[in-house]
Amino acid sequence: MPKVSDKFETTQVLENGTLEVSCEAKGYVVKDEAVCLADKTGTMEYKVEDGTVVKKGTTIVSITEPEGENKESNIRGKYEESMELLKGYDLVSETSKAPISGVLSMSIDGYEKYFCSSNIDKITKEEAESFSPKQMDLSREKVNQGEPIFKISDDDNWYILCWISKEDVSKYEEGQKVRVTIGEETLDARVESIKQEGEFFKMVIYLDVYYTDFTSAREVDVTIVQSNTVGLIVDNECIIEKDGQPGVYVKTKDGDTYFKPIKVKITDGNQSVIYESIYVNDKYEQVETVRVYQEVLRDPQAALEKELEEEAAKQATENAEQ
Repeated sequence: MPKVSDKFETTQVLENGTLEVSCEAKGYVVKDEAVCLADKTGTMEYKVEDGTVVKKGTTIVSITEPEGENKESNIRGKYEESMELLKGYDLVSETSKAPISGVLSMSIDGYEKYFCSSNIDKITKEEAESFSPKQMDLSREKVNQGEPIFKISDDDNWYILCWISKEDVSKYEEGQKVRVTIGEETLDARVESIKQEGEFFKMVIYLDVYYTDFTSAREVDVTIVQSNTVGLIVDNECIIEKDGQPGVYVKTKDGDTYFKPIKVKITDGNQSVIYESIYVNDKYEQVETVRVYQEVLRDPQAALEKELEEEAAKQATENAEQ
């Protein structure tokens, strides 16, 4: 980042460095989750620990039915709200075995139906922000038929959905590999899609790696890192175009200035990483450019205007002599 003292300097010394291009956003975890209900009333015993990665068909619980008691389903009030939200969800079933492969969870929040892959295109910013998911613990000993008892979350294919500004969206493109930081963890990911929705852009990020709080995470603060690029670092205020060519004005030890073309590798809007010594232009020609430790003007406009005036005066003199 530029130093506070830099604003008082008229030049910048070019040095090698690394520039991270990223943006921060509120993200929503979208995943396919199978919610499993008790297929009978009785005493329940879990065979697998919470957070375990299981294969499809693995027995998760055993339920022993009571003798001589009423076996009719009687869903307790504490689960009614969640079950109402899950009505019509394809991945709800009465079973004691894992219906899909994934991570075992002993909690639900009722939004499994909404934040799933088949619904991802329908999720709006306003709706996502209006929800307040709360985890409900499912682990217990007594259970009634039809009550939720565990959940399996598919960790092979999941998504983070977020909305970013017009300024930030220019840093990303569909199909691009990125890294997503959630808390202390950084995960490899890919930009699945970007679509404009009003003044914001809806970005869907695809992941297929394990995340510690994967099963319980729904709303997360994320940093989406586009790249860490190495090269000469220059403040964007130093860059100016001359005849359509981006460049900087280099200041010599004698105090003279001259225009030098540059090629930008990456920018975060405030600083850019540029090539050193030589780069290849769009015509596959080698172009000599700036070098490390050269001094460039922070306000190149005056130098450009002076140079253009001198070139115009020179041209006028040549025309007069003809």
